[in-house]
Amino acid sequence: MKIPIPLQLAVLTVGLTGFYMMVGQAVPQKEVQPPEVIEIASDVSTEEMVEIGKEIYLGKGICSTCHTIGKTGSLRFPDMDGLAVRAAERRRAEGYTAIDYIAEALYEPDIYIVDGYSPGMPKINKPPIGLTDQEILAVIAYLQTLGGQATVTMETKLVYTGGVLGGGPAGGGDGGEVLVAEAGGGDVSGGNTVPGGNTVLDTYGCARCHDADTPTDPVSPSLRGIGARLSPDQLLSKLYNHPGDDGLDQVTMGELATLVQHLADKRGEEG
Repeated sequence: MKIPIPLQLAVLTVGLTGFYMMVGQAVPQKEVQPPEVIEIASDVSTEEMVEIGKEIYLGKGICSTCHTIGKTGSLRFPDMDGLAVRAAERRRAEGYTAIDYIAEALYEPDIYIVDGYSPGMPKINKPPIGLTDQEILAVIAYLQTLGGQATVTMETKLVYTGGVLGGGPAGGGDGGEVLVAEAGGGDVSGGNTVPGGNTVLDTYGCARCHDADTPTDPVSPSLRGIGARLSPDQLLSKLYNHPGDDGLDQVTMGELATLVQHLADKRGEEG
């Protein structure tokens, strides 16, 4: 007796389904968990931070997946050997210290791309890697030893954690000196040059939504006298977390620090 085609197809379907179910059950199942946060005590020494940072670099941070240490030739991403030396010079003219440069490369890797390489590194504090600010500090400590000496501590403030450009041990002291332009000008401490505050405001079109020096009907809060209403840390937070697709995601740390200083100086009614 000839078996009807629909029945043949039904039997084939059931058979294949059963086969793949059996194969699927035979394959070991692995539950994927979110990355474990590495607890770092607030009083660990810089030397201990280096060891923790190396562990994160090779493990949770998966940095060694793309970055080599001590290799040359055709590489996907820059080799890390001697990084501390290059970091100290790479953007010195913009007021960056080595710590500033490394921090930006971790938090905002697409802002500055080394010649000969393409973008592609993820923001290390965002998923899927998702390092904490403390873990990133430890990684920076380790990276400083690649051609130099670690100077960061658990108290070091980065631009992304309430610090200022040019601050910290590598910026000339314990965090006070800010190597940025004077508000509205181009005069810079130490001979470095970054755009003045008004230039940065114009570059990113802030006046489209905010009034700065003259009364208007702004779409967003006025910047007049904003320095009397918000502290520099609050200004930095507002700018760093600025909503909307307005180009501020491309602002450099030098421009950001200059803009914070410029706005902090706007304390009177006329700005």
